[in-house]
Amino acid sequence: MAQLPSMWREELWHPLVVHFPVALLIVGSAGFALAMALRRKTSAAWLLPASRALLVLGTLSAWVAVYTGILADREVGRDLCDPLVLHAHERYAYLVCFLFTGGILADLLGVRFLPSKQWKAWGPRLALVVFLAGTITLGYVGHLGGKLVYQQAAGVHQPSEDCSEFVK
Repeated sequence: MAQLPSMWREELWHPLVVHFPVALLIVGSAGFALAMALRRKTSAAWLLPASRALLVLGTLSAWVAVYTGILADREVGRDLCDPLVLHAHERYAYLVCFLFTGGILADLLGVRFLPSKQWKAWGPRLALVVFLAGTITLGYVGHLGGKLVYQQAAGVHQPSEDCSEFVK
């Protein structure tokens, strides 16, 4: 009788982790854009620090998702019909991490470290453009991840024809 594989396999950590940066980065970017649009309104003063916190947490969790993706690649990568999709997924995931890290640094430099008035004005604007580019790239990474799972069954257990592993 066949046996079901464990739900705690190394390659399953990636889908568990990956949804945190997706949610945090999209909501953080939208909040940052809204905060930039409403920056003169005192009632929206909470929005900018909240969006910055979401972006930092999202970026950190994106790096964790890349790490767990590397772990999953060891198991999943050799069973794919088109491994080029996996390589593109990985390359663009790194790009997302670098874009959001760069956007956070641009914003941080503009807010805290560079005394120039021009940088204080343009740092957050540059960060916003980078965050929006990162969000678009994140959508493409998710699309590639969906292609891996739903078209190539990456990391998905294929039950036996008679489903004998489910019989107790």
